[in-house]
Amino acid sequence: MMGSLRVLLVEDALDQALLVRSFLQPATDFSVTHAQDGDQAARLLKERDWDLFITDLNLPGLDGVELCRIARSVRSGMPILVITVHTGVHVHQEAFRAGASDLLVKPLRQDTFLEKVRELTGAGATEARPVILAVGGIVGDVEMGCGGTLRKHANEGTEVTIVPLCRDELDGTGAGLHAARRAAALLGARILIDDGALDDTERRVSLLERLVGELRPRVVLLPAMDEAHPARREAFRVAKACTGTVPVLMGYQTATTGPDFRPNRFEDVGPQLVVKMEALSAYRTAGLHRPDLSPRMAQAYAHYWGRFERFGEVEAFEVVRGQ
Repeated sequence: MMGSLRVLLVEDALDQALLVRSFLQPATDFSVTHAQDGDQAARLLKERDWDLFITDLNLPGLDGVELCRIARSVRSGMPILVITVHTGVHVHQEAFRAGASDLLVKPLRQDTFLEKVRELTGAGATEARPVILAVGGIVGDVEMGCGGTLRKHANEGTEVTIVPLCRDELDGTGAGLHAARRAAALLGARILIDDGALDDTERRVSLLERLVGELRPRVVLLPAMDEAHPARREAFRVAKACTGTVPVLMGYQTATTGPDFRPNRFEDVGPQLVVKMEALSAYRTAGLHRPDLSPRMAQAYAHYWGRFERFGEVEAFEVVRGQ
C-alpha cells in the first residue's frame, strides 16, 4: 500500500477514542485524526480529504447524523462508519438515511471493528469482494424470489445487500420490517430499510443511486418485468433506471408475476432451501400472515422450476441485462 489511509475519528468520550486508536495502532496502514466535537469534525471534513470517516452519534455541537450528511455531501464515495450505544432501529435507520455506510453498536470488539474497517476501506485486501444487490417491491419479495440464491452466494463470500423499496400497505403494525431483519440475517445478507423511501419515489431513486455508486454491485436482482403488483412494478422501474452501470440485471418471480415471465437462468438452491424456508417463516412468526410468503409455496416453486435444472430445487430468473 502506498501511504496510510487517512481516518477521521469523531468521539467525545476520550476512553472510547483511545480504544479505537488502540484497535488501529497495530495496523500501520491507518493514520488517525481525532476530533472531540461535531463542529470541529465538520471543519475537518470540508478542509481535508479522508479515506474513512468514523463517528459517534451523540456529540457536542453537530451530532453524528448531521455529520454523516455533511460527509456524504462533500465526499460522496467516502465510507462512513457509525459507532453508537443506541440499539433502537429508528436511530440506525436515521443514520443510514443520512449516508452511513455501516454501523457498529458499542461496546466494540477489536476483531469485529477491524474486519468492518478493512471491509469498508479495502485495506489489506487483494481484490474486492463481489457484490449482489437484491431489490424488492415490499418486504419478503427478495426472500421468496431469490433467497436461496442469495444464501448460496453469501456462503461463497459474496457481499449481499437487500433493499425493499415500497411499504406493504397491508402491514399496519410494521411487523414485516422487523421480520425482514431476521430473515436477512438468516440468508447471510444485510438489509437497508429507508423509511422515507418506502413512501416517496424521489427518495427511492436517490437511495438506489447512492447504493449502486457505493457498492458497485456486479449483479442486481429485481422483480420480473411482468408484474401485476404496483409496488413490484415500481421496484422494477426504479431499479432498472438506477442501475445503468451494473453489468447484470436479473428478474425473479413473485406471487404476482404474470404469464410473460420467461426465465432463462436457473440456480440450483437445494442445499439452501431449508434456510430460505426458515427466513420466510420469520414473517409468520412476527405475525405477518401473507400467503405469498408461505414456505410451502417456495418449495413448490423450487420443484416446479427444477425440471429445467436436472430436476433439482431451483430458483428461476429472466436476464434483463448481461449474461
